Amino acid sequence: METYMDRLSAWRTALAFSSEEERQALEKIAADPSLAEESFHRFLEFGTAGMRGTIGLGTNRMNIYMVRRATQGFAKYLNAAGLAKQGVAIAYDSRLYSDVFAKEVALILAKNGVKAYLYSTLHSVPQLSYTVLKLHCAGGIVITASHNPPEYNGYKVYGQDGGQLASEDAESVTKYIDGIEDYLSILPMSEEAALEEGLLVYIGEDIDKLYYQDVLALIQDKTSLAKQASSLKVVYTPLFGSGARPVTHLLNSMGIDLYVVSAQTEPNPAFPGLSAPNPENKESFILATRLANEVGADLILATDPDCDRLGVAVRNDEGDFAILSGNQIGCLLLEYLLRIRRPDFLGGEFAVRSIASTPMADKIAAHYGVEMRTVLTGFKYIAEQIKLSLQNGEGRFIFGFEESYGFLGGTFVRDKDAAMASVLLTEAACSYKNQGIGLYTALKHLYETYGYYAEKVLSLTLSGIHGIEKIGRAVESLRTNMPEQIAGFPVTTVSDFLINRKKCITTGEISPLSLPKTNMLIFDFPDGQVIFRPSGTEPKLKAYLSYVASSKAEGDAILKKLFQWAMDELQSRTE
Repeated sequence: METYMDRLSAWRTALAFSSEEERQALEKIAADPSLAEESFHRFLEFGTAGMRGTIGLGTNRMNIYMVRRATQGFAKYLNAAGLAKQGVAIAYDSRLYSDVFAKEVALILAKNGVKAYLYSTLHSVPQLSYTVLKLHCAGGIVITASHNPPEYNGYKVYGQDGGQLASEDAESVTKYIDGIEDYLSILPMSEEAALEEGLLVYIGEDIDKLYYQDVLALIQDKTSLAKQASSLKVVYTPLFGSGARPVTHLLNSMGIDLYVVSAQTEPNPAFPGLSAPNPENKESFILATRLANEVGADLILATDPDCDRLGVAVRNDEGDFAILSGNQIGCLLLEYLLRIRRPDFLGGEFAVRSIASTPMADKIAAHYGVEMRTVLTGFKYIAEQIKLSLQNGEGRFIFGFEESYGFLGGTFVRDKDAAMASVLLTEAACSYKNQGIGLYTALKHLYETYGYYAEKVLSLTLSGIHGIEKIGRAVESLRTNMPEQIAGFPVTTVSDFLINRKKCITTGEISPLSLPKTNMLIFDFPDGQVIFRPSGTEPKLKAYLSYVASSKAEGDAILKKLFQWAMDELQSRTE
């Protein structure tokens, strides 16, 4: 069996005549046994969303050799499936080496006879998804690590439907990748040869223009937009990422009084001032809030480097900015879209939420007579519902969202789209402004109508070689030694999605679950639930806390107890 030392030795031999920088980096790794083991103990996992890791040399790191290996495997998969001529669209964000990795992907594909459509500038995940569909490509690849810290980069793969690669296809690609033994000797075609043979095509602005047209065509309340756009002050920060161009173009096209945080506009892989370019974090709003207060803005928008996640802050009753959760943004958009589009309903309309997202959405959908479909966490499952409805001619997709700040309101993109969500939320703000209220008041109306849903996500990160192992043991411990109470509330039902079983604690009744098998546990208690789920792309264990209260004060108090209970539970089971 190959050890990490065997892999390190192979790299030192193969890279003996590479750059001085690489040779010195390898020698530094070799001199540190723990670093050597961490860098080479496994191959960076290619999961359903591709691969992601810290940048550096080694099989467990993001580097040009792992990019070549993954791309060679994907090319073999496409050739075996007879899809090479359809080509692959490639985009990249502002992270370190993203442009280098993207070109390498294109030229490795070209060498394997797969036509590569490569953006020559930063482009977002949703624009890549749109391009895959528009050019009828066999798939797509985006070089990005989404909202992770600066030391990360990643490799996301998309299928023909424009959504992230389906589980079965990802398994097939993984087999091809795992079968590659000479990955250190893989070399790309030259750019000149690829261009001459028509295997490399640079994508121009024509696709961008079509994308902008389709997004703006989603706007329904044009009357309110015409009246209120110029008086709605919006501050936007792209957090140094690919959202700068599409979001500013779209909001300017709407006539919004837009202010962009200049210090966070130009691409910068170091993401200065941020521990991570994550629109969920308060630190991401510091500069934007300062600018918003200077200009008297009503609304703040923030997007992550690949522009698939949207963070939002709105003025509260005291005039201060309140940062909304992904569930709150999702419910505001869902309620608005269902209300504004209801006159055009023909029957069969549906929305989709991930299972970890708020059940408040179910009540909103029911109020408008719209089916709410619940899927596993991962936006590819929402994309799958769109694909099936279009293939079968059954149902009409209106909106999909995940609590992790991902939203989609159209079928021409099959992944979460922060630029599209920015347009829809800004339209909603204009519509409510025309009624004399702001988004914060609109949110309060939702709670008054459907109940106060107090919700929070707890995320425990365990990095290093043994991090994933500890997370696995913790979930197994929760499965075999289940808690009887949660913060003083008796557990009433337990749903184990790994064995497809739901058990009622009081009666002992067991019933099957309808969703596919996955490593997730749900513990229900009166008026609330806790979901435990290990992340599919990172060494994280997440707990999703939810409680339906009669008031904000009660909800906040209960949520505080739930959070402490979950923190204690996770820490004790990961020791």
